[in-house]
Amino acid sequence: MAAPASSNVVGIHTVQRASSATARPLTGVFEILAEQHRHALELLRRAGSTANPAKRRQHWAEARRHLISHERAEEHVVYSMLESRADAQSMLDQHGDQAVELELTIAELEALDIDSDEWFARLEDVMDMVAEHVREEEGDFFPRAQRLLGENLARELEHPYASAQREVLQSLA
Repeated sequence: MAAPASSNVVGIHTVQRASSATARPLTGVFEILAEQHRHALELLRRAGSTANPAKRRQHWAEARRHLISHERAEEHVVYSMLESRADAQSMLDQHGDQAVELELTIAELEALDIDSDEWFARLEDVMDMVAEHVREEEGDFFPRAQRLLGENLARELEHPYASAQREVLQSLA
């Protein structure tokens, strides 16, 4: 069965980092997270742009694992470091809400026939959700979190984040 016309994914938006003269570049774990954002969006694009159902399943499975492991490890390692900070509560609440919404939407997508128009429409929803999440994190959350935690701790969190992500990936296998 050929992919429906809606499989020409339109949900990926260009994500730009904040680029003011005073903005510090992302470092450490925040730089890694930003790189993974690009990879996640590319995996989603691949899943929605192939007419081959086997390749679509393969790309979607990889995208799903990447998104879930990224979010859970990020929450466990990075955002948990900010829980005691009153000035980070609105960011933590917003991120937590987005993470729950993403996992629910992924589960809804998993329940659909991968060859259906509804699957492609729901994939677009996931892509839009991820693109918006990326814009918020890279434009606001990450720079704020990096300032609150400091660049040294941001670098120190690279290994714990990578370890947590591996653990999540193993649990998804």
